[in-house]
Amino acid sequence: MKKFNLLFLFSFFFVLQGFAQNDIDWVFDDSSLPEIYIVIDQDSLDQLFEPEGWYSDHEYPATFIFKRDAEIDTVDNIGFRIRGNTSRASQKKSFKVSFNTFVDGREYHGLDKMNLNGEHNDPSIIRSKLSWDLFDEVGIPASRSNHFKVYINGEYYGLYINIEHIDDEFVQDRFGGEEGNLYKCLYPADLTYRGPNGDDYKFEADGRRAYELKTNTEEDDYSDLASLISFFENASDSKFEKEVEDHINVDGVLRWMAVDILTGSWDDYLFNKNNFYLYNNPETNRFEFIPYDYDNSFGIWWDGIYPGIDWGTRNVLNWGHPDQSRPLSERILSVDKYSNRLQFYINELIEGTFNETEMFSEIDRIKALTEDAAEEDHYRTLDYGYTTEDYHNSFEEALGNHVTYGIKPYITTRINSAMQQLSVSNIEPVIKDVNFEVSTATGGFRLSVSAEVVDEDVPEIEVFIEESDQSFTLSAGTSSSSLKTYSGSIILDENIGDFSFYMMAEDEQALSSRYPNNSDRFLNYEFLASKNSLLINEFLTDNETGIQDESDSFEDWVELYNPTENSISLSDYFLTDDFDDPTKWAFPDTSIPAGGHLLIWADNDEEEGLLHTNFGLDNEGEQLGLYFQEDAEFFVVDSLSFGALADDISYGRKTDGDDEWVTFEIPTPGSANLVSTSKETEINHPENVVLYQNYPNPFNPVTTISYQLNTTSNVQITIFSIDGKLVQTLVNEQKPAGLHTIELNGVSLASGTYLYRLTTPNLTITRKLVLLK
Repeated sequence: MKKFNLLFLFSFFFVLQGFAQNDIDWVFDDSSLPEIYIVIDQDSLDQLFEPEGWYSDHEYPATFIFKRDAEIDTVDNIGFRIRGNTSRASQKKSFKVSFNTFVDGREYHGLDKMNLNGEHNDPSIIRSKLSWDLFDEVGIPASRSNHFKVYINGEYYGLYINIEHIDDEFVQDRFGGEEGNLYKCLYPADLTYRGPNGDDYKFEADGRRAYELKTNTEEDDYSDLASLISFFENASDSKFEKEVEDHINVDGVLRWMAVDILTGSWDDYLFNKNNFYLYNNPETNRFEFIPYDYDNSFGIWWDGIYPGIDWGTRNVLNWGHPDQSRPLSERILSVDKYSNRLQFYINELIEGTFNETEMFSEIDRIKALTEDAAEEDHYRTLDYGYTTEDYHNSFEEALGNHVTYGIKPYITTRINSAMQQLSVSNIEPVIKDVNFEVSTATGGFRLSVSAEVVDEDVPEIEVFIEESDQSFTLSAGTSSSSLKTYSGSIILDENIGDFSFYMMAEDEQALSSRYPNNSDRFLNYEFLASKNSLLINEFLTDNETGIQDESDSFEDWVELYNPTENSISLSDYFLTDDFDDPTKWAFPDTSIPAGGHLLIWADNDEEEGLLHTNFGLDNEGEQLGLYFQEDAEFFVVDSLSFGALADDISYGRKTDGDDEWVTFEIPTPGSANLVSTSKETEINHPENVVLYQNYPNPFNPVTTISYQLNTTSNVQITIFSIDGKLVQTLVNEQKPAGLHTIELNGVSLASGTYLYRLTTPNLTITRKLVLLK
């Protein structure tokens, strides 16, 4: 058995340690073959490998070392144990690494767990990897995976597959939240009806619940699962077809079934009532189906389980267990449009990714990457006596016993038989991944809608607004095979108030569909009385020579504007540069006065002050959103996406609150927006006399006052107390046309509100400023 030199490794480690990357994708990069080293107390390891330790979930402290090429990371005090179901008794064990067992909240590149699967049933050690990659191809939320070489206390334990752990981190990444119930469903989880109460589904098998709640465990509330299963049991055929998509993501279920069928994965819900997760997504109020455990695929099968089944030729339209009920799949496939769609997806996979050219090329790539590690893997040979020759042959031919096909012959057989069994017809357009936002616009609000649509053709997509006679058509954008993207917008009728809408799609075959599928349901938007009044008014993404913050740094900034006649508190407001993360930065306890502006420093440095965000702005372009939270819901107040901007050029509304956005060669942070054709025009020939809001405001002790003259004129800038007494005269002389600035130093003034006034022979303008000491 191969050993490595611990002293040699550690000598490199102490030089190179440190997390070089921070994203999960780096861990799952399958372009190279990393190594994982586990260093654990020998007594702990001995206990782990004792028979009584196989089935224990007790985690032992250990050190985790990750090596990819020249990069080496370490994590001390991780939890380490054996994992799996039937594989726990195998010679080649599977392991779980936990980064947060002994250090609460700790993650490694975004992961709190790693599942290292030995794949002892699969002589090729790539079958599950192929399956996970197919799920990724069709857009199913499933685990990412890649291969590793694993060493424990200096001994090479073999070639492993790292399978992404499904937990609250997983659902947060895939669905944008983790508040919903996540159920791990293992044998005998057939989703058959046991009663109307949640407690009816807490039964145990093999010492654990068949439907094991993995989140919200303190509440232990199974009522949502009971409601789902009750619907499948009790809904009439017409009610089922109308409402099923309100309860579960049917399109996701059909895409999962298509991959399951083509990969010959029988240790699943369809055949073995096993190995899946259900997540009740609070964002959509329906369940998501998440696949799990795919080493028994591509021709792995024990005939004693149910004699006479050949997964390479089994009818794709009769895939489930011959003698047992599976309510989820049976009821969905009893609806013609869903049965047609499943066949469409199977055929699309065969014409796209699941064909000999694509699959064989990927198999050869993975084999070339991993074959040296597999040949050196002594533990690979122990459970079934697989030799090195067996390993190489397993890609091209059956090995007997449970290896009924080589991987490549299985793919060829499965494709040929499926094409004979399918009866592919035109499908109704499938509208999915709908997103919409409401933003301010001249005369009201703009509704923007985007969606993905699956169809053989390029359907027409129309949006209908219930509360008015308005409708609009979405324009087709990019497409990939049958998947097209659509988008469009409309200015809503003035004073429309809260509204709801739905979408209709019709293809060239006159086949149509509605979104939401249930004709009694709509997409709804609720205006909050005063919450949508605030506006993102102006921002600068690359401040090189402009305004400086309190520490005299040139930082990016965002300006908000309150166009109302009332002060607005910013409690429960959030600013973000990522629409998928609306709570990225919370405003402090402050407010914007009526007609006032507020400047926020987008410098990713909250320690600088209360109005400094935890993100910066990208001058290559990104998103900017202002959100309000009410209870657990988030409402868009204002938002936009923008492109690249030059240094010291701001982007803002043409005038305060205007719907038109323009660039400003002379930014106006903290004051009214005025645009002109060039710097020269702005400076030398302005159209109006303007007194800008001082900045910063409130201030201590220095603030800047800017004003603009449209002609050479005598001008006074004076400061008054709130009761009208003259405090100070800052300017009293003739000034040329253009933009002027002056500083007010309040070191000798008392805290409070003051008035500052611009006076010319033809005009007087007064504003307020606040000195806080």
